[in-house]
Amino acid sequence: MNTRSLAACLFLAFAGTAYSQGTPSEYTTYIGEDSTYHVARVRVDAAGYTYVAGNRTSGSLTEIFVAKLDQTGGMVLFSAFGGNGTDTAADMAIDAGGNIYLAGGTTSTSFPLHNALQSAAGPGFVVKLDPDATEFLFSTYFPAPVSALAVDAAGNVYATGSTVSASFPVTAGMPADPAGGGLTVIGAAFMTKISADGARIVYSARLSGENKPCGCCSSCFVSARYTGGVAIAVDAAGNAYIAGNSDTTDLPVTAGAFQQNGIGAFVAKVDAAGTALSYLTYIGAANYVLSPNNIPGNTAAALAVDASGSVYLAGSTSDPNFPATTGAYQPAFAGPVTNAPYPPPPSDAFVLQLTPDGSGLAWATYLGGTGADSASGIALDASGNVWLAGATASADFPNAQGWSEGGDFLVGLKVSGAALVYAARYPTGTVAQSLAVDSAGLLHTAGSAGAVSQIAPSGKTVPRIFGIANAAYGPVGGQMARGEVISIYGPHIGPPAPESYTPTAAGFAPASLSTVRVMMGDYALPLLYVSDSQINAVAPFSWYGTSLQVMWNGVATPAFPFTAIDADPQIFQNPDGTAAAVNQDGALNSAANPAQSGSMVSIWVTGVGAVSLDLQDGQIATAASSFPCCTVLAGGYASNVTYSGSAPGAVAGIVQINFQVPPGPSYMQGDVLPVNVQVVAGGVTSNAVTLYVSY
Repeated sequence: MNTRSLAACLFLAFAGTAYSQGTPSEYTTYIGEDSTYHVARVRVDAAGYTYVAGNRTSGSLTEIFVAKLDQTGGMVLFSAFGGNGTDTAADMAIDAGGNIYLAGGTTSTSFPLHNALQSAAGPGFVVKLDPDATEFLFSTYFPAPVSALAVDAAGNVYATGSTVSASFPVTAGMPADPAGGGLTVIGAAFMTKISADGARIVYSARLSGENKPCGCCSSCFVSARYTGGVAIAVDAAGNAYIAGNSDTTDLPVTAGAFQQNGIGAFVAKVDAAGTALSYLTYIGAANYVLSPNNIPGNTAAALAVDASGSVYLAGSTSDPNFPATTGAYQPAFAGPVTNAPYPPPPSDAFVLQLTPDGSGLAWATYLGGTGADSASGIALDASGNVWLAGATASADFPNAQGWSEGGDFLVGLKVSGAALVYAARYPTGTVAQSLAVDSAGLLHTAGSAGAVSQIAPSGKTVPRIFGIANAAYGPVGGQMARGEVISIYGPHIGPPAPESYTPTAAGFAPASLSTVRVMMGDYALPLLYVSDSQINAVAPFSWYGTSLQVMWNGVATPAFPFTAIDADPQIFQNPDGTAAAVNQDGALNSAANPAQSGSMVSIWVTGVGAVSLDLQDGQIATAASSFPCCTVLAGGYASNVTYSGSAPGAVAGIVQINFQVPPGPSYMQGDVLPVNVQVVAGGVTSNAVTLYVSY
C-alpha cells in the first residue's frame, strides 16, 4: 500500500495527536504536521466524537484526510488517501452506524475506486468509508466537483455543487435547466441522490437561469451565467434541501414561493420521491452592477433543517432591503447604505427561518456591525437555538462572552430569532471554517489551518492555548520555525493589563514577564508581550519539546501541540496589509510617501528559520550582521537584495532586508502604484504585502 493509498492508524507520536484538555467539556488542539492542512468540515456523532475532514498538501501532492477526536481532544483515528493529482474534500457526513462520507473535487487519474458509479476520471468524487476508515465501502468519480453532501437514515447520499456539463444526468420529473453552452457558458446547480450502496443515481436535477442583469453593454450578452449549490440537508422524511447562489433572475421558482423575483441566494426543496421540486425561492433581489458583471447582494453559505421541515439559512448580505422581520434581533442593516450601482457596501451576516412550505419567513435578521461580516456555518441545538460561525471586521460586532477581538465569531440566537444567547469573537482562523453542535450543547469548531475546539457556551471559559501564529501574519494554527516570533492566543492566559518587555541588563528579552512564562518542556521562551488573550514570544533555535504550556501566577495551561517546520517567512505589516517598510530617505512607506523607483527599501521579516546562530535565543541585536536568508519578490520579480541579517535593536529571529525597488518602464513615469512584495525563505513564500512605489 503506497503513501497515496488509504491508510488509517492511531498516531501516538503524531504531532497533532497530543491534546489540550481544559475540562471534560472544553479543549483546543491542532490537527496537522509539517504538511499544509486545510479543514473543510467538522461533524459530531451521537457519542460526542469530533470528526474533521479536509485536505493536506506536501510538495506537489494534495490528498484528502479525515480525523476523529475523542471527547477530550485525543486523536483516535487518522486516515489520508488520494491519487496522482490534486484531491480536495469539500464536505463530510457521518451516518448512524459511524460510516464516513467524503466528497469534493479531484484532478487525479488514479483516484482509488471501489464499486464505482463512474470510472472515468473526475472532476468530482464521492467516497464512503467504514467507521474505522480502513475500508472503502464505495469510492467513485462524480461528473462535477461536489460542494456539499448529506446522508439520510438509510445511507443514501445527497450531493450538490455546480456543473457546466450539458450531459450532467437529470432524471424524469426533475428540472433539466441548461448547462454548458458555446459562446455563453451556463453553470447550473445540481442536486443528486445516490443510493446507499453507491451503485446508482436515484434522482438528479439541474437548476440554472439565463437572464443576467449586468448593465447596458453588449458584452453582457456573452458573459457567463453562474448558479451553484453550496449547502445541502435532508430531513427525517427524506425530503432534500439545497442552498445556493445565482447571478441570474430566472431560476425555476415555484408558485407560492416566498420570493419569486430575485437574484443571488436561493433555497430549493425536493420531495422524498425525487419527482419534483416542492419549492424554489429566492431570498432577495439586490444586485450591484459593474458591466459586464454583476454582484448579487445576498449570498447563501450554509443551511440547516429542523424536525418540522423549516430551513434555516445563513450567509451575507449587502442589501439594506433584506427582508429582516419585525422583532428580530437586528432588523436593520448596520453597514453604510449606498445608492451607487457598484460597489456593494460592506456586508452584514444574516440568518433566517423559512416556513416549511417555503412560502414565507418565520423570521429573519441581520447580524453585524459597520464593517464586513459574513456567516459561514450554521447548526441547531436540541433546544432549537440557532448557532452561527463566521468572520467579522466590525469593531462593534457583539462580543458579550468573548475574550478576543479577533476576526472569527460564534453566535447563538434563540429559536425565535429575537435575541442572542451567546456572542463571542475568537482569533482569526480558529472557529469560522466549520461548526457542529452535539446533543449536550457543546460547540465543535475548526479553523481553516487546523485548530479544532470543543466549546461549552454556558460555562466559564477555561484558560488554554487556542493557537499559534507567526507574529507578522497568521493564520492561527500550530506550526512554527526556529527563531520565529510567534503570537500565542488563548483565553485568560496572562494579566488583564498588557505589558511589553524591557531588555535585561545583559541585552536579552526576559523569560518571565508579569509572572507569565511560556514553557517548551523545561525551557522558557523569551517573551516580548503578554496580555489576557495574547502572548508574543520567540521560538528557540533548538527544540526542547513538541508542545507549549503557558504558566501564569503558578497555574499551567494544558499542553498545546505544535509542529516544527523549516521556515514560515512573513513580512511585518500595518493593520491595512501594507508593508511596515522604510524608504531610502528614512520615511515610512505609504501612498503619500512612496518609494522612488530604483531606490532602496527596508522591510522586517520573521520565520526564516535557523539561518544564523550569531545571536542567542532572545538576544537583542546591537549591530548589523549580514547573513543570506531570503529572496525578495516585488511585483513577482526577484529584486536586488543588498542586505539581509540581524536587525539592530530587534530580538534575534527578526531579520532586516534591504532591497532595491525594480525600475518601471518609461510610460509609467509619474504614477504611484501599489506593488506586491513577498519574501521566499527555505522554499516557502510569504503572504504578499503592499509597497507603494513612485515611477
